[in-house]
Amino acid sequence: MQRNETLDAALEYIEKGWAVIPINPDSKKPYIKWGSYVDEMYFPTEDDIITWWTNWPDANIAVLTGPLSGLVVVDCDNDEARAAAVEVGLTRTPFVVKTKRGWHYYFKYPRGVDWIKNRTGVTGDGAEWPSVDGLDLRGSKGFALLPPSKNYEWHIMPGADWDDLPVYTSPNIKPTGSNVVDFNQFKFEGMSLEGVSAHLSIWESTAELVGRRGKLPDGGGNGRDDRLWKCIAEGAAQGMRGQDLVDNAYKFMEAFYLDLIDSKKVDQMCRRVEEMEAKNHPDRLEDKEEDEEPTKVRGITTADIPRLKEEAGSVEYFVEPFLPTTGTICQVHGYSGHGKSMFTRNLLFAAAAGQDRFGPFQLNRKPRVLYCDFENSRTNVQKFLERSMSSFGDAGDNFVIYAPFDNADEMNLRKPEGLKMLQQWVVATKPDIIVIDTVRSAWPGLEENSAEEWSKINQLCLKLRNFGLSVILVHHSNKPSDGNVSGREAGSSNQLTVLETQIKVTQVFTDKATAQAKAGLFDGDLYNTPMDRLSNKPALNDGERLEVCTELRYGKVREYTDMHEPVMYVGYAGHDETENVRVVSSLTAKQLAMRYASQWQDGMGHARAALSDREIADKVQRPLSTVKEWTTPIRAVDHGSRIAELG
Repeated sequence: MQRNETLDAALEYIEKGWAVIPINPDSKKPYIKWGSYVDEMYFPTEDDIITWWTNWPDANIAVLTGPLSGLVVVDCDNDEARAAAVEVGLTRTPFVVKTKRGWHYYFKYPRGVDWIKNRTGVTGDGAEWPSVDGLDLRGSKGFALLPPSKNYEWHIMPGADWDDLPVYTSPNIKPTGSNVVDFNQFKFEGMSLEGVSAHLSIWESTAELVGRRGKLPDGGGNGRDDRLWKCIAEGAAQGMRGQDLVDNAYKFMEAFYLDLIDSKKVDQMCRRVEEMEAKNHPDRLEDKEEDEEPTKVRGITTADIPRLKEEAGSVEYFVEPFLPTTGTICQVHGYSGHGKSMFTRNLLFAAAAGQDRFGPFQLNRKPRVLYCDFENSRTNVQKFLERSMSSFGDAGDNFVIYAPFDNADEMNLRKPEGLKMLQQWVVATKPDIIVIDTVRSAWPGLEENSAEEWSKINQLCLKLRNFGLSVILVHHSNKPSDGNVSGREAGSSNQLTVLETQIKVTQVFTDKATAQAKAGLFDGDLYNTPMDRLSNKPALNDGERLEVCTELRYGKVREYTDMHEPVMYVGYAGHDETENVRVVSSLTAKQLAMRYASQWQDGMGHARAALSDREIADKVQRPLSTVKEWTTPIRAVDHGSRIAELG
């Protein structure tokens, strides 16, 4: 298929974690039925994107706003709307799209918020939303056209980073006026959320009312006309026009009203709504040709090197290099019994306890971890906590385990009750990192080859990540095949859509027959026989023995850096007397660079002088500029120590 600019942009937006859909350039309507993507938390895949733009190569592109993409868009269609938006603080973002008639202002969907209502200025009440024609909001179930759609182009402030996208806040009109629901204000213990309706559509809120009181009769203050008006307006906002809009209105009345409203009145309502849509968003209904403005481009040149370096160096990590403090989605997978859970929970416990290193990983900041352990027994969890506290220190309430055996209700994430339970745990523990161990146990009966089922898992992960949390999914690899070696992650490739880092864990054995029987790796087949090296001094101390050796290998990595090692070998050394565990591994390029930057000892125990950055770069096979970034803090400390000694 011939690639085009819009297809390339759509694939890039998907990589960014935005759900995008194709738009008919003539009618300004979506080519597809998109409401189910939001309702069912379904994220378009790369295959979907390619199929859509194969079928409609001239399609424009739009992003689905709300928690699905983690975006809120303020739409100003005229100068009056823009002035009103400025006055109430709705334009304070460096990420703006110039449209045919005005401006779109992009914001991050706020953490802890369940629903943000779409707004239109023409129906604004002046309390929660300005009553200004052309000032609209695209919240939890809306869409906004994106560049390179015709007459749409980005205007991004120089130096702005998408990681710094400002969070949307309600317009500063009235202190009590807000369309944001903050679930941190609720106390969940013993409380049912069945009656919370702030996030419901008109269909859902009316269904709830009818469920309590029965179908609505004519009169009696039931607000039937108002409800029907809102139903028609919501349908129009979702792209319905003409007979579709009328049919939707009758479906609504048949579902919830004892007697239908007069057909003439219904037709008038539908026509009025369409007139308002035409007035506020004529670009959705018309296709007026006009001269194209010259495209404004922002290229990257050598002058941008300092800015790019500064932006790249500003990332902070809980676990370097794959768990940033800003949130991410990871998968750790491996064949049954190979140590994927052992690696994940030991690593995160050590980080939560304040350790500064776990084998090849630097632990820079203490995270709060919610570890959802769906498989291990009471005895296993108890022994893990005892040994981990003795080995790494007390993590306290920085490391909290959910286990089915200790809770009256099961957290089945395939059911709404399970998702609500997870929400309660997140609110109660306020974690930085959430681990789901394992996917199969958290979603019982999961059809792993179903792209649709994985899309629902992806959307949960995206929602958590968009709140600023990191999610780690522990998953099984396929059964052994092709020479009895454990394969790729089990199930549909759709599970890789939103992943930013994937790590495969495979156990290493000294016996070849055992390695083959357990779908592991034979130490003798590996370069430098890692298990043999980690089983002896200087890797081990007196009284220690190597209990397990695993290979860690990155699969998908969205942003590969010089800190990433393609293959790492991590061993777990137990002490015969204390029974403590210690992590042993070879040093990474960064760890070696930091070691060589000051006085170090060689393999024979002889003291060696610090190496120059050029010598280190040659040894660790990394760029000189990268090595200088790593060694500068070490040399500064050494220089300060020498100054102090001389003083």
